[in-house]
Amino acid sequence: MYFEINIKNTIIDKKGNDKEVVNKYIVENCELFAEAEQKGLSMPLNDPDVVAIRQSAIREFANEPTGMEGEAIYIATIVDTFIKENGDEKKMKYKVALFAVSTTNANKIIQEYMAQGLENMECEAIKKTSFIDVI
Repeated sequence: MYFEINIKNTIIDKKGNDKEVVNKYIVENCELFAEAEQKGLSMPLNDPDVVAIRQSAIREFANEPTGMEGEAIYIATIVDTFIKENGDEKKMKYKVALFAVSTTNANKIIQEYMAQGLENMECEAIKKTSFIDVI
């Protein structure tokens, strides 16, 4: 299960002054809010404080980070269409996160991801996020 947390910590700005910043992170492999909070509090930051936490709508990651400059976390909304036994269509939406350097690159990655699944999958949207990292 994935959680999304906001961590407030103190940094030193260009002028040498203390400045409080809040950064967003995705926390993986946790079942409880307390586990996700503990991971956030154990970050190697100056006086970290978890100020917000919520269960994420992300189902999985489509790829691993490559370490390329400018790589960011994107979220794709996938629509999967099923045909029920009675012949009716059922659409199911879910979120897939991925690492990419641009929206074009993210689209290519998500198309490859969907090619591994059923024929009835469509990408409804791709959005660049402000998440700093996955912990």
